[in-house]
Amino acid sequence: EQAPPLPPRASNEFPPPQPPRPVIDTSDTYEIKKITWHDFRAAQNPRVSPILVQNANGPCPLLALVNALTLSTPPNVETALVETLRSREQVSLGLLLDAVFDELMSGRRGNVAQGLPDVSDLYGFLITLHTGMNVNPRFFPPGSTKAAGDPLSTREDELSPGTFEGTREMKLYGTFSVPLIHGWLPEKGSQAYWALKRTAQSYEDAQNIFFHEEVLEEKLRTEGLSFEEQAVLEDIGTIKAFFNSAATQLTTYGLEVITTSTAPGSIAILFRNDHFSTLYRHPETRQLLQLVTDMGYAGHEEVVWESLIDVNGENAEFFSGDF
Repeated sequence: EQAPPLPPRASNEFPPPQPPRPVIDTSDTYEIKKITWHDFRAAQNPRVSPILVQNANGPCPLLALVNALTLSTPPNVETALVETLRSREQVSLGLLLDAVFDELMSGRRGNVAQGLPDVSDLYGFLITLHTGMNVNPRFFPPGSTKAAGDPLSTREDELSPGTFEGTREMKLYGTFSVPLIHGWLPEKGSQAYWALKRTAQSYEDAQNIFFHEEVLEEKLRTEGLSFEEQAVLEDIGTIKAFFNSAATQLTTYGLEVITTSTAPGSIAILFRNDHFSTLYRHPETRQLLQLVTDMGYAGHEEVVWESLIDVNGENAEFFSGDF
């Protein structure tokens, strides 16, 4: 009896079809604003780029990511994302997600997307970015290793902006190769610095250690504390004072670190006040500028940037994009 024929070998020429993308509500839309700004990479300035302005959900990581992607796109490169926004006055969430997904899979942001275990997992993650993203800010970097192409300083003897715990969400967000940073940092050598270094190197660590405060205080009243317990209780008080003094999740020291370590002309995403914003360091003035995405300024073409020069925004100024 003749053996049945072998099944055909898999061909690399025709990759397997991608898994179906989750069904989403496409009724949500984002307004699009065309900004005129000075891009030092462009042969001709000013340059016109489309950006998203906030919708009813307010500032979110998806909006900051999309705007960072459009502004960091080289002036002589056409992408599906830029073309999708340039040709419209508003865009549905569904169409926007498709364009962002295509941007990643195009390979222009590197080949990191090819190593993801599940394409549908990434697309599902993009959907959740519409409403927010859980992050755990670290007060000290986990190591000196940085991704290739990161425009931030890479020398170990230089200061680095705040990083985040390496969660699944951070890994997926990192596939776009846009730095996500914060300036919620204690000044080196300060009491807060040493207390956080000893007891809580991330925000979640601090929240967990706070649960022990009441127990330690009760033990202090009834039987006394050991040397180690007394040190932990003192650290808790110091850390709480640090949080109260940095209510905007940005310190003066952290702002200085971001300013000096961010390369002129580069784009990053700043986490501050539980919000995400697109950050740009002007190549000539060396100022830190946040992209203005408030709906109230959508009709004001002359308002593009807001300066980031203090932790509370008391001295912030608005700028046009072509200065």
